[in-house]
Amino acid sequence: MNGPHSSSQGSDVMSNPGAYQNRAQGQQVQRKLGTLDNPKKFNEQDFEYLREYHLRRGTLFEDDAFPAVDSSIGPKLVSMLLSKNRHPGFQWKRPGEIQRDPHLLIDGASIFDILQGELGDCWVLSVIGGLTIRSHFLNRVLPKNQGFTHKYAGIFHFRFWQYGEWVDVVIDDKIPFVNGRYMSVQPRSSNEFWPSLLEKAYAKLRGSYQKLHWGFISEALVDFTGGVHMQYDLRNPAPDLRDIVIAAAKSGSLVGCTTPGDQIVGNVEVENGLVQGHAYTVTCTRQVPYKNRLEDLVQIWNPWGQGEWNGPWSDNSEEWESVRPDIRNQLNVKRNDGQFWMSCKDFLQYFAQINICNLTPSYLDFEEQQRLWTKCGSCSRWVKGSTSGGYFNNETFSKNPQFVITVTDLDGRNQQYNVVIDLMQKPIHPQKSNEELIPIGFVVCRIDPKFQGGKDGLPQSFFNQNASAALYTGLIRSREITQSFKVSPGTYVVVPYTEHQGLESDFLLRVYQKSKDISKELDAKLVINQPKRSSLPEVFSCSTLSLSMPAGRSPLVEEANHMIDSSSLDDDDEETIAPQSHQDYPYGLIFSQYAEPGAEIDASQLQMLLNDVMSQDQTFPVLDGGFTLDACRGILALMDQKANGKLDMQEFHRLWKRLTMCKNLFNRYDVYQSRLLDISSLQNAVRAAGLCVSTDMISLMALRYGDSSKRLSFTDFVSCFIRLETVTKVFRKLSKDGRGIYLSGEEWMQIIMSS
Repeated sequence: MNGPHSSSQGSDVMSNPGAYQNRAQGQQVQRKLGTLDNPKKFNEQDFEYLREYHLRRGTLFEDDAFPAVDSSIGPKLVSMLLSKNRHPGFQWKRPGEIQRDPHLLIDGASIFDILQGELGDCWVLSVIGGLTIRSHFLNRVLPKNQGFTHKYAGIFHFRFWQYGEWVDVVIDDKIPFVNGRYMSVQPRSSNEFWPSLLEKAYAKLRGSYQKLHWGFISEALVDFTGGVHMQYDLRNPAPDLRDIVIAAAKSGSLVGCTTPGDQIVGNVEVENGLVQGHAYTVTCTRQVPYKNRLEDLVQIWNPWGQGEWNGPWSDNSEEWESVRPDIRNQLNVKRNDGQFWMSCKDFLQYFAQINICNLTPSYLDFEEQQRLWTKCGSCSRWVKGSTSGGYFNNETFSKNPQFVITVTDLDGRNQQYNVVIDLMQKPIHPQKSNEELIPIGFVVCRIDPKFQGGKDGLPQSFFNQNASAALYTGLIRSREITQSFKVSPGTYVVVPYTEHQGLESDFLLRVYQKSKDISKELDAKLVINQPKRSSLPEVFSCSTLSLSMPAGRSPLVEEANHMIDSSSLDDDDEETIAPQSHQDYPYGLIFSQYAEPGAEIDASQLQMLLNDVMSQDQTFPVLDGGFTLDACRGILALMDQKANGKLDMQEFHRLWKRLTMCKNLFNRYDVYQSRLLDISSLQNAVRAAGLCVSTDMISLMALRYGDSSKRLSFTDFVSCFIRLETVTKVFRKLSKDGRGIYLSGEEWMQIIMSS
């Protein structure tokens, strides 16, 4: 269970000012949501609340958002495993049913705690293994306030990074078994369960265990760290790859690698002991004296927990006999635990890719003096008809979002990498992962002084003139593209783009720059430089850098306008709309069923009308219960311009357009299809409607109209949205300078009581 749902839609009576004041003051000190210290609650499940709820009742948590049924495993994976094992079904067991004395951790987490099961998720386990040797990363993912003794209630939680935000994922501790064996990762110690539970949380985040069956190590690296990732092709290695790998080891980066071969081939072990299409973890690099020279060695771990390279420098190879005994005894551990050494030369020959990830691109620092990397970022969107200009050779390319960066001089050391740009697209349905990805890329152009300083965006002529000098990434159908650059000081524009004009997607752009002063943060801003004809995307702060946003409206405003089939929602403009017949607008036919010709409808008739329509039209995301009479009274009061307690056809027309807009906004931003909007989704929906509302006000609205978890149902959202739009218009009409209004006590009470 997820905790009780206590909707506020049953009452539309405004709280007293004291309550509002107390709430507002509380919101001012509320920590920012989505940070590592205050992660966003995945599926709106609150670990502390749920644990206390079950502790008070003496029950064990069962997660109905990721239940112990076949759908959480995934139909294709279920079919494959059952046919392979010839077993009639799966069993889900809690650790206490598997071992008498279960533990989450025993003497800390170790890479040797992990044994891959039948699930093909080596790309995940290789990263989890890497976390154990970089404890500062593991501590971010694995909260310490949980276990099987103190406050055990069958519930655990883990943290992951998703598109610029940290999210907290709650799970129950039921683990899937097939044919009497672990279906997925198996802990080497029979009573230590952190690997199985962490893997389950990641499966829930991705949608099912099936989503972990084959994937990209690059995605897992970023999801478990929130860092910046670079991938290198070992079949055509970069000249400075050796320096990068050594710097990665020194900087505490996570390093994964993969062998050649398609993942669909299966677990085919070749003669040298390596597995085709398999992900491994680089745990260490060393130089050892060998035959009057220094030999570069790479230490690698296999997530199977066994199965090792058997070539030169393997456990029993003769090369170790030519190494000093003290070094040999330290490095050459003869144990089939999946960890082995090989020469750098053989590593480059037998592995296909290496993946490096850290919080900043510190693995690109080859200097003895480490530099500080700073970052800034922006969430934006390619919108059809507005900010989706397509590929670089399109004449509409300049419509794409434009971001300006300033690169500073590093004492003439620009021969080193000093800028890294990372572009990540967000699938419409994140749990469908790569199924909805579109080809993306970005271009970097130096801006000549004559083009600098403008606020209206760079024109198409600028990009046409600078095409030959631009730095391209190319188009890639991938979740993320990251590129490092060695650029001279100056001002540059970064333009993310899609393959074709009109393709739509949210994206996150992150820019990392090297600072020459390690004791001082880079004082720079990521500036949006957008043409007038396009709306401005919203930006957010990343790391310690603030981002600036020129005055303007979000591109989501245009999106919302396209959602509505009728004219503008501005009441002042509606007087110019020609009367329409009932056949032209469905609202006319609906209204006539509940009112006599020329008559009006009251609150009870409105309640009946709305609930009948919502029950018959499945596009309205209404939960059980529908609109209450009190909610309809509140809505009617807001739409009743004659103040007679009823709605005529024209007033209902305006209400119908707002209902249509609310429906489309709600459906679009209900990303998990839960028929509930969380605070983040509410904020996106309100801003999409073009209403300028602060974060504090959004939180206040969620408290006022939401349930105990600050989630709004569709009926909550309708009441909230119409009231917000109404009070915004009242302020605009009464304010002479756009800053404030003066009301007598009687006028103030009339406005409050009537709305």
